[in-house]
Amino acid sequence: MLRRILTYVAIFAASILGIALLGNFVVAIVVGGKQVDVPDVRGMTQKEAEEKLRHGGLKYTRAGEGYDMEYPESTIFIQDPPPGRTVKQGRKVFVTISEGPEFKEVPYTVGKSLRSASMFLEKAGFIIGNVASASRSGTYADEVISTDPAPGSHAVRGSVVNLLVSTGNPKTRYVLPDLEGKPYLIARAEIERLGMFVRESGQQRDLMSPSSLIVTQEPPPGFIVASGDTISLTVGSRYSRGVRL
Repeated sequence: MLRRILTYVAIFAASILGIALLGNFVVAIVVGGKQVDVPDVRGMTQKEAEEKLRHGGLKYTRAGEGYDMEYPESTIFIQDPPPGRTVKQGRKVFVTISEGPEFKEVPYTVGKSLRSASMFLEKAGFIIGNVASASRSGTYADEVISTDPAPGSHAVRGSVVNLLVSTGNPKTRYVLPDLEGKPYLIARAEIERLGMFVRESGQQRDLMSPSSLIVTQEPPPGFIVASGDTISLTVGSRYSRGVRL
């Protein structure tokens, strides 16, 4: 009799345990749901992404569009949740569609200073590239002569714009003649008329005398000079070799 009672108790306990385990299993399914890994749909078309997410038990949801240089137009370049994350089956995956690179008009910066042009270009979303220099008549030093790409053209936002900057009016070059023995005051006037400077040495009376001559010169005859250069002259009288300082 006792053995029969114990058998009934064991069967009852096993039944209760089984029901509890089954209940926990059902609750896990209802509350937790099946867990799946989010696939990587970046670079796919909308149709491809929607199909792949659906096969994975997830819902494709379009979040919007945006510019992107890496992913081609009409492909997905952002997804949320990101690839590889484990989520519940049936979860929505929000995707953003690429509109391709954003094109911007290159600002007109010719005639502006290098600093001002750089500020305009960077504000428009461009990067300053190589800065070359060249002389050009009618321009000031540090003035932008041209840009590449050209002003008014369209280029990808974030791309490089190269600048050509003026060094000012081009200098006229001359071959320095032999000035030794020439009248000092006449030679000085001619040198200064060509835009060059004179640094002279000698006795003060010789520097002021119309009869004084050039004894030596630096640079020597035949040397190439330009406006803005300095010519050194040693001056003396007709009866003196002069004193060089």
